[in-house]
Amino acid sequence: MSRSTVLRYGLIVAIIVVLLFPVYWMALTAVLPTRELLSPSPPLIPDLGSISFESFRRVFELRPVGRWMTNSAIVTAGTVVCAVVLATMAGYSLSRLASKIGLVVGYSLFAVRLIPTTLLVIPLFMMFSQVELNNTLRSLIIANTVVIVPFAAWLMKSFFDSIPVELEEAAMVDGCSRLRSFLTIVLPLARPGIGAVAIFSGILAWGDFTFARTLIQGDAGTTVTVGLVSFVGEYTADWGALMAAGLLSIAPMVILFILLEPLLISGLTSGSVK
Repeated sequence: MSRSTVLRYGLIVAIIVVLLFPVYWMALTAVLPTRELLSPSPPLIPDLGSISFESFRRVFELRPVGRWMTNSAIVTAGTVVCAVVLATMAGYSLSRLASKIGLVVGYSLFAVRLIPTTLLVIPLFMMFSQVELNNTLRSLIIANTVVIVPFAAWLMKSFFDSIPVELEEAAMVDGCSRLRSFLTIVLPLARPGIGAVAIFSGILAWGDFTFARTLIQGDAGTTVTVGLVSFVGEYTADWGALMAAGLLSIAPMVILFILLEPLLISGLTSGSVK
């Protein structure tokens, strides 16, 4: 193995260690007693005898974490479905049916993504109040979709641009309508883009705090991101329970990535042969 290869792999390992260290420290905080963590020199490698999973049990006793995660799952699933459908249609339109007016609409759509989320909260809150959607999970789905779709649409446009238009033309010559050629030819080739949009939408919807904190009042619709704040008091914080709940909250996103990973690596030529 050459020296350059060793350096390259060494750099990759170093980057992975740096990126995963916060997760490791979360896990360490969740399983170690607070007195060891708050000591002047907390252990980087813990003694196996001091490891305890009491914090994970205490999380479910102190807070309705299961309900929080259920609410977050509903919001995330709804947002992913809406964002993928809308972004796919918008991206295809921008790619294949582009015109001057269409490009203006597309750039206007993208400009929405540049607006900070905090500036959208009040208008959305007022609009949802008029139609009695406030304090419902549907309001979170709509709000997250509004923020996600503009960027996701342009992301899908780049995938559709990479698919030769000749494939659709050949299908339409053989008698397919544009809709059928889109569903049978183009859509299978765009699976990596759909997977990327789904993961992007899922992560943003699951990690949303601004909308979930503003549009939902009361405990019934609390999501996991808002619920985690309750472990931090005015003067103290239950670090063990907080980090245990944090680990539980990131597990669904890891599962989502594992499930959608085949879409990201699938070949771009799949479905191109009749």
